[in-house]
Amino acid sequence: MDFGNLIRQAAILALPLLFAITLSEAARGHVAFWLGDKTGWSQGRKSWNPANHISPLETIAIPMAMFFLTNGSFIFGNAKTIPIDYRNLRNHIHGAICVEMASPIALFAMALMWYLALAALTLSQVLEPFFVESCRAGVMVCLSLFAFQLLPIPPLAGGRILLFALPTKYAMQLARIEPWGIWIILILAFTQILGPFWMNPIRSLGLTVLQLATAPLMFLFH
Repeated sequence: MDFGNLIRQAAILALPLLFAITLSEAARGHVAFWLGDKTGWSQGRKSWNPANHISPLETIAIPMAMFFLTNGSFIFGNAKTIPIDYRNLRNHIHGAICVEMASPIALFAMALMWYLALAALTLSQVLEPFFVESCRAGVMVCLSLFAFQLLPIPPLAGGRILLFALPTKYAMQLARIEPWGIWIILILAFTQILGPFWMNPIRSLGLTVLQLATAPLMFLFH
C-alpha cells in the first residue's frame, strides 16, 4: 500500500477506532456504577463522551505507530482505564464478570450500529465512498476488537472473565501470566498465529450473526 492510500485508510479508520476503543471502556464504567462501584464516577469517568477516556499514548500514538509500521495490516490501542474497585460490586464474582463482559458486548453493539448505518446508506442509494467505507471499517474494527477482547489472556476481557470464573487454584495460575499478557498477545499477532486461528473465525461468526439479525429488516425495506 502506497503512502497516499495508507493516509486515506487511516482517515477512514480514525473515527470508528476512536469510538470503539473509548466507548467500550465507558461501558465498563457504567456497568460498574450500576452494580455498586462509584470509583469511576467519583473521578468523572462515568461518561459516554469519548474525550473523557482518551489516553494520548494508548489511544492515539500507539495505534498510529502500529498502523504505519505494519503498513496498515495490524492495529492495537486502548483507552484510559476506568478505575474499578471490584470489592464494591454487588455479588462480587457475578458483578465482576458482568463488568468485564461489558466491553465486548458494547463492541458487538457498535458493530451492529455500523452495519445498520451501512444498510441505510445502501438502501437510500447514498454511495459516497468515504461514508460507505467508514461504515464498513466500523463493522470490521468493532468485530476485530470484539474478537481481540475475548482472548482468554489477562488483562483482556476474556482473560479477566476467566480469572473471576475459575476456581481459585486455577485463577491464581492464570493470574501469573497477566504481567506478560500484552507481550504474549503481540508475539501471537506478529507471528500471524492470532489471525487465522482466533481473529478471523470470530470475525466471520460475528458478521454472520449481524447478517442474520438484520435480515428481516433488510427484507422489509428492500
